[in-house]
Amino acid sequence: MQSYNIQYRSKEDLQNARQRLSEVHPEKTLLQVFCGEPDEKYISTLIDDLRTVFPKAAIVGTTTAGEIYDGESLDKTTVISITQFEHTQVQTALIKQNQDLFAGGLQLAKALHSPEIKLAILFGCGIKDGGAINGEPLLNGFQQECPEAVVVGGQAGDNGFAQKTFVFTEEGLTDSGVAAASLNGEKLFVDNRYNLSWVPLGKKMTITEAAATHIKTIDNRPAKEVYSHYLGDDVGDRLPHSAAEFPLVVERNGVLLARHANRVLEDGSLDFMAPFYPGEQVQFAFCHTDLVVDSARKLYDEFSKSNHQAIFIYSCLSRKWVLGQDSVIEIAPLASLAPTSGFFSYGEYFNSQGENMFLSQTMTVVALAEQSDSAETALQEPRDQYDFQEAQTKQNQDLQALHRLVETSAKEREELISQLKIALAEIKTLQGLIPICASCKNIRDDKGYWNEIDEYIAEHTEAQFSHGLCPGCAKELYPHIYKKMMDEKDHQERS
Repeated sequence: MQSYNIQYRSKEDLQNARQRLSEVHPEKTLLQVFCGEPDEKYISTLIDDLRTVFPKAAIVGTTTAGEIYDGESLDKTTVISITQFEHTQVQTALIKQNQDLFAGGLQLAKALHSPEIKLAILFGCGIKDGGAINGEPLLNGFQQECPEAVVVGGQAGDNGFAQKTFVFTEEGLTDSGVAAASLNGEKLFVDNRYNLSWVPLGKKMTITEAAATHIKTIDNRPAKEVYSHYLGDDVGDRLPHSAAEFPLVVERNGVLLARHANRVLEDGSLDFMAPFYPGEQVQFAFCHTDLVVDSARKLYDEFSKSNHQAIFIYSCLSRKWVLGQDSVIEIAPLASLAPTSGFFSYGEYFNSQGENMFLSQTMTVVALAEQSDSAETALQEPRDQYDFQEAQTKQNQDLQALHRLVETSAKEREELISQLKIALAEIKTLQGLIPICASCKNIRDDKGYWNEIDEYIAEHTEAQFSHGLCPGCAKELYPHIYKKMMDEKDHQERS
């Protein structure tokens, strides 16, 4: 397996890249294209050039909101990853509709299904009717037909303008469909992981009213009002733009998912990129560069345990917005392990424990290696160990302390509320009209039986009785004791 990346400016760049391969086996060659020019004419020319220089090779491409090129974050360029496999077969498919994404997922899976399928790379158009597309139905449809494949990829971008995106294969392009490639072969090793870095903060809140991607209320409060209440009017007034800085997170299938609002509706409800469900518990989340450093180091350590020959990154545009140029902090270390390419997307596709998931505000990474004929994984050229800044910054220490303070306070508050709820549930009270005998003062219960008043109250409340005699009863029943008690009282009052 051989993999390398180029920046495309003309057909000559492709011809120079072609010379690096001694021979081309089209059925084992994958050209992954990340195009920063969302222009139909430009893409058509690009496809023609690729077909001419790499005839019959598998092509899968997408427009982007930024490109990733061997540890660098670029804008409005075209990056092409060229991978020549030794044993793995490559196949592509293209659908040109997104009216029924579940059916589109089924169609793609049927076209790509193979007994030896290991990986499916999906690029879906990211914009429809001026809004972001929810990719969950597409992934669900694909999984129903092809559950054994690891699915990666993401939704096409157009540099943040949210107007029109394109995906394409060697068969053509579309602005309303999905392009995909499958990698098939038992000697292919796939390792996919993700990096969120956003940390949950504050109390857990409950989605109380929602329909698909539309959230009306959280904790029985209009969703927009929740942002203003906890984060201030400045954040609430800047919605939906401020939502990228403070997304809501929810845990599903052991994966922490982040979601941010795309639109604010007149009734104070919010429309999100992907759905939440009534009853789910969510929290606000926060991200900072120093927190990303820690996550990047962990991700690097995990991938460095194995020898990889190509790494593909599909990261959310929101990370680029929030982190700015610091987004390279989590990209550059991976480029020290293998040739690395990818793009910033309008939503990422990920597979966790056999379940396909639609993510946002996340960086997803898939690393590939192919077993050689010698039964050992072939190695790329030796690369230098990436040098992380070992000294933790004071700002990072302060952020971690602040995070601990907020989380501990929220946890203690939830525990106190839980204890109060238990205590309230155990309290018994008497309410309403209670039938009582005018003579003996016995009380009639719900079943029609008469009970002595002390027995009834003990059964229906937490009160306990200690018996004594009132002055009137003492005088009637025990006159001599009563007289003695009164004499002692008069003596005490006179003295």
